[in-house]
Amino acid sequence: MVPWTVDRMNNLRKLLVRWELGLVVLIVIVMVVGQIADGDLLSSFNLQTTALNSVILLCLALGLAPVIMTGDIDLSVVGTLALVGVIIGDMTAHGVNTWLAIGIGLAISLLCGLINGLLVVLFDLPALAVTLGTSGAYTGVSFLILKGLAISTFPSVIVSIGSSNLTGTQIPFAVVLLLVFAVIMTFLLHGTVFGKAVFAIGGSRKAALFSGIAVNRVRILTFVISGLMAGIAGLLFLGNYQTAQAGMGASELLPAVTAVILGGVSAYGGTGTIPGVVLAAALLALLQSALGLHNFSGEGQTMAVGFLLIIAIGLPPISHKYQDWKRRRSTSPLMIANASLSGSEEGK
Repeated sequence: MVPWTVDRMNNLRKLLVRWELGLVVLIVIVMVVGQIADGDLLSSFNLQTTALNSVILLCLALGLAPVIMTGDIDLSVVGTLALVGVIIGDMTAHGVNTWLAIGIGLAISLLCGLINGLLVVLFDLPALAVTLGTSGAYTGVSFLILKGLAISTFPSVIVSIGSSNLTGTQIPFAVVLLLVFAVIMTFLLHGTVFGKAVFAIGGSRKAALFSGIAVNRVRILTFVISGLMAGIAGLLFLGNYQTAQAGMGASELLPAVTAVILGGVSAYGGTGTIPGVVLAAALLALLQSALGLHNFSGEGQTMAVGFLLIIAIGLPPISHKYQDWKRRRSTSPLMIANASLSGSEEGK
């Protein structure tokens, strides 16, 4: 691992000021406007509910971030979430030890991620098509396991992980757990050789390969991480909503991808920060809560998130084109002629 040097801290601080500050401003605006429009937005009960509802979104987003940073995509996370949730729920319903069931479920999530990585990397298949296909396959297996039924009774350990508060506080345990994961992911991507390789691959796979980076290994590992985080999301889903059924969590894909892109991770790979992803997830959770308090339907909230995703994808290239246009205008033909004339006189 590369040591967490002063230079690395300075580089991370510059990244935070550039994009993440804007997210903080947007969060404050949503909080102020939402509270003025409805006094319940910042109530302790609503904040606690909003935080719990953001857990699945943030968990999936943390797993998706390194995949997208390399220039790939993983659409199978909701399929993995459903499969792991169904397996854990079905095993505990049949009397299997809770921790053994959780361990097997998370091991299967690692396997799902590994399958995605091997198909995409070793067979050089498009990640979009592969993970869309495996998402359907994982969801199909969950249908076969439950045969269209649902499970609604779970051990107290699972319920506590997903919906209990820290002792003596109103802070959900799952939120603290996800913040710990966010810190670990921040160090992994911004303070290690692995993280440096992820950004290098996202910038240029050929250049990364020529520089000696094990491109295939790193890309496969990002899919494995994504699978694991999707599995953890499945466990948290069980504890929070206390239901296991095929197709559970399907509506979380769009918000999770939006949180990653809105958080500053380029859709083309090579840039982004985990703190940005966390802030974007918080922004989306608050926005959905504010819309819900004003009786916006689920479809209306989905539409708002979709618009945010389009804006987040389109804003960077539009900004770059504007900067290029300003640069071309500043370099007028007269300035070029003067520069050429000055160069000729100096040559004499």
